[in-house]
Amino acid sequence: MSEKILITEDDEDLAFVIREALVRQGYEAEVAPTAGALLDRLKASQYDLILLDVRLPDMDGLDAIPRVRDLAPETPIIVMTAHGTRQIAINAITRGAYDFFTKPLKMAEFQVVVARALDRRRLQMQVRALREGQAAGGFEDLIGKSEALKRVLDMAQRAAPTDLTVLIQGESGTGKEIIANAIHAQSKRARGPLVKMNCAAVPETLLESELFGHEKGAFTGADRRRIGRFEQADGGTLFLDEVCEMHPRLQAKFLRGLQEREIERLGSSTPIPVDVRIIAATNRDLQQALQEGTLREDLYYRLNVILLHVPPLRERMDDVPILAMHFLRKYAAREGAAMAGIADEAMNVLLGYSWPGNVRELENAVERGVVLGQGEKLRAADLPPQVARRTDDEHPLVPAHLTLEEMEKLAIVQALRLTGGNKSEAAERLGIHRTSLYDKMRRYGITDPNARPPEPETAAPPAEQTH
Repeated sequence: MSEKILITEDDEDLAFVIREALVRQGYEAEVAPTAGALLDRLKASQYDLILLDVRLPDMDGLDAIPRVRDLAPETPIIVMTAHGTRQIAINAITRGAYDFFTKPLKMAEFQVVVARALDRRRLQMQVRALREGQAAGGFEDLIGKSEALKRVLDMAQRAAPTDLTVLIQGESGTGKEIIANAIHAQSKRARGPLVKMNCAAVPETLLESELFGHEKGAFTGADRRRIGRFEQADGGTLFLDEVCEMHPRLQAKFLRGLQEREIERLGSSTPIPVDVRIIAATNRDLQQALQEGTLREDLYYRLNVILLHVPPLRERMDDVPILAMHFLRKYAAREGAAMAGIADEAMNVLLGYSWPGNVRELENAVERGVVLGQGEKLRAADLPPQVARRTDDEHPLVPAHLTLEEMEKLAIVQALRLTGGNKSEAAERLGIHRTSLYDKMRRYGITDPNARPPEPETAAPPAEQTH
């Protein structure tokens, strides 16, 4: 069943454009032109996501958020406004919105945010199912036969029934979150909540409130008490993704909560006991993070009780055929497609590509091939251009004569070109936060998202000799 999205927007033309874009993505989408219509719909039906305009004819959208939360506490809200300011964003998120978008909408980025919000909704439903004993979850979701993967899974399975803290290190797209899900599902806390927070996805000014909660009046816009992720995870597991993106000052407070098993909400000095298992993850090199000071040494040693290094896909290419067939069956069933196999030429292409985006990139490539391809087998022509192109006809990705800064600039330009200028996706490919990507683009003067990378220099032909 496709996911249902409710668009609360009084501009009929914009509402139509958004609805059509979402329907083309395979979602069900409905429009409510006023806040009153929105609340009426929520009383009569359930939705997986709410898109909420700030300026509505009968009520300010920000004022509507708490009422929406009362009727649909688990449904994520994305706020939209043509008058984007930092204060509006902070107010929206502190009142319970999931994210914030400024008009005019950049549809590619908008669709990425929608997809991520729906992913969050699915995870919430999985947590509920785990609480009710309706979903087993586990290591069967981690597909592969390579020795590199087997070693990680063996250690994870031994750690799961204990209460030990786990630190998962691996590149973006390698499956760190799936491992965290499996450890929780196989632990003695499986009937408790699995609460997740991506430290890189929450603005630094809001991260402390998100993690520890706050009391009413703790800061401007805090119009009610908010329970933080630590308290939400009481009796279960707290999964902190991209933990190195947490400010060192906040890492110190987090460490105190971890050691003393009690926290304090912002605006309060009353300690609150919490019984939480911690699983943390990062795509950063841990030794480099320690040297740079982005990860406190005392927190590193407290987290590094069980360290799981998830190998990138290029280091376990034996798993590519198994994963590719798994994804092909998954998306062929979803699309009702007759595709049941992978042609030899396509498999050779899959095995000859380095997969910088790891398993996530492989899944996206196969999904694209299933949706756009025809016939009973996936062909090389059905795969994305960056995967299917002949690398021996291309210039080397990193010419040897470039400096380190030139190599970084080249990598950014290539990532932007491969993603059509989608900065969120480009940042994910590069393994950095989107704000870091913006900083580097300004530093290197990169303005054209579809710019071609610089051609490697070639030696001048020898001058003709005359006799």
